[in-house]
Amino acid sequence: MSKLVITTYVLRVLGTILVLIYFFGGSTLYNLFPALEGFNLNPVFYLGIAFYVLGSIVYYVIHKKQQKR
Repeated sequence: MSKLVITTYVLRVLGTILVLIYFFGGSTLYNLFPALEGFNLNPVFYLGIAFYVLGSIVYYVIHKKQQKR
């Protein structure tokens, strides 16, 4: 596997972890970083979605190029 394909998997896993933190780990995140107590976790969710979509798009482009060969 090339490094770019591995990077796409890492981006998708990171995106999934960030979305799961948004849904299930909010209290844990507030305990680790008390300064975030007054802030909303929506940026964590959106960043997770962005990482996942970016990884998926790059993987799709790479896979499409390999199939043309």
